[in-house]
Amino acid sequence: KQLYLNILKKFIPFSFYFSLLGSASSQSMRKFSCVTLSPKQLNFRTLVSYERRQIPTEAIMFITAKGIRICVSANQKWVQDAIKKIDERRAAKRK
Repeated sequence: KQLYLNILKKFIPFSFYFSLLGSASSQSMRKFSCVTLSPKQLNFRTLVSYERRQIPTEAIMFITAKGIRICVSANQKWVQDAIKKIDERRAAKRK
């Protein structure tokens, strides 16, 4: 169990919770931030989406088909290749 928790701490982004005040009421929203970056190259086939993050560090947050969010350094070649693949898949779906 401890090993599983250590893996989760390293590879799943830490989420921050904050409230946004509306005109009539307050609403709670969840915002994800990349606190740690995975050093491993991910399998492109399992990646369905990505988000760019700049706080607290410049990173790409990939989202897998199972909804897992994994942060990686934005300046790696394989990361740029994965982004290109995801964008190509999105464009093909729109046609």
